[in-house]
Amino acid sequence: MAVLGSLGIAAPGQVASSAEARSDPLASGPGSSVSPDSARPRPGILLDRDGTIIVDHGHVGSIDRVEFVPGAPEAIASFNRASIPVAVVTNQSGVARGLYGIGDVALVHQHIADRLAEYGARIDLFLYCPYHPEGVVEAFARTSEDRKPRPGMAKAAAFALNLDLTASWVVGDRPEDIGLAEAVGASAVYLGNGRWKRSAVWSLPTLAAAAPFILERIAA
Repeated sequence: MAVLGSLGIAAPGQVASSAEARSDPLASGPGSSVSPDSARPRPGILLDRDGTIIVDHGHVGSIDRVEFVPGAPEAIASFNRASIPVAVVTNQSGVARGLYGIGDVALVHQHIADRLAEYGARIDLFLYCPYHPEGVVEAFARTSEDRKPRPGMAKAAAFALNLDLTASWVVGDRPEDIGLAEAVGASAVYLGNGRWKRSAVWSLPTLAAAAPFILERIAA
């Protein structure tokens, strides 16, 4: 299940499946007014959240725990200036584990959006998966096609933002982010420890370092 708000910000009480996201024009985020059939699909950026945009403090479910990774807001702003759509695709198993609720995720995403605006940056679409097969909250205790590395959230973002996933980039710090990129044919930047020796995967230390690298290749 990809969870979206009507403006691309996850909001309390607004829950849509990936299939619904792919058919509902309200899934488009701020600044993403192009409908899927009105223009040629374009490259986009699919960002992990914790460990990529904000510091991974472990199951961040409240705004007091939101801390930007240095340089991340500026990196997102650089994608915005280049008119490249940016979506967040994040596994939020804390919902299934009973650590926080959907409304808490919505508040965190709204807070991130508000803070990014201070840097002249924006996220066009927030998507998250609240499911986990080992969850303790019955409604969310199951597998999901949207839980990375499965492709559901990327496909929902592609429909909502008119993306060509094979020309897009996934950036994250976990193996499941690389798995997502491989599942949809996207290129990837791995921000975790170690290096990946696979085609179309590059290892860089931060989103700030990844942004100019990606922009150069999209422009080529």
